[in-house]
Amino acid sequence: MITDLQWIALAACIACTAWRFPSLLKGRNRGLFWAFAMTSISVALSIPALYLPIDALLGGANLANVVLRLSLFAVFYLVSVKVAAAYSSPLPIKLIRGPIGLSVLTACSLGILITYFLSDVNGSSTGLSGFGGQASVAAFMWFGSVYPAYASACLVLPTAAAALSTRPAIDRAAAASLCVGFCLVVSTVPLRLLSAPDGFVLKLASFGSILFIAAGFAIVWVSFFRRPIPDAIRPP
Repeated sequence: MITDLQWIALAACIACTAWRFPSLLKGRNRGLFWAFAMTSISVALSIPALYLPIDALLGGANLANVVLRLSLFAVFYLVSVKVAAAYSSPLPIKLIRGPIGLSVLTACSLGILITYFLSDVNGSSTGLSGFGGQASVAAFMWFGSVYPAYASACLVLPTAAAALSTRPAIDRAAAASLCVGFCLVVSTVPLRLLSAPDGFVLKLASFGSILFIAAGFAIVWVSFFRRPIPDAIRPP
């Protein structure tokens, strides 16, 4: 089931990337295109059939996992800023783009790099599942979870408020889908305490969040093409 969910999430991300490509060529919202492109890379690198040959090309020392984590950080920074702006949420924008958010992003990025070089991870292993006994690898996985969870936590209230508002049903559905996705990302932090690093529930939450967030963006754009909408909720 998890493998199927991974491939579905990858297909959804590739479709969203292709969907944003015309806008990239026109110079509109290029950041969103790159966010979907980097998400596609991250999801692809979570699938063993793709991760193992790609990491082998990079030297077989799990450098692909570092690329995966840093790509996700970039994705969540770009997406969270866009969503906070779209829902007119100044506090989340400040928490993401301000000193606190940038400090969390920097600390997690440095943590990924430092713990990677402190770990003995020779030999490709998807998700570093073959090296779980090392404290530095455990720290690597935690650093990889913290920033996405932080950025997502900043967006739960704005999207929940929009979902419960008096906006048109399609706009509320988009906000609800985004809110569920961000809640699932936040849930990965406590789930790491309650389950194995490669546990079923943790993977279900991780890849389910991608599908809900992608669906939320798709619904926003359907709403945009169906009728004019206020600038406050114009698609990011």
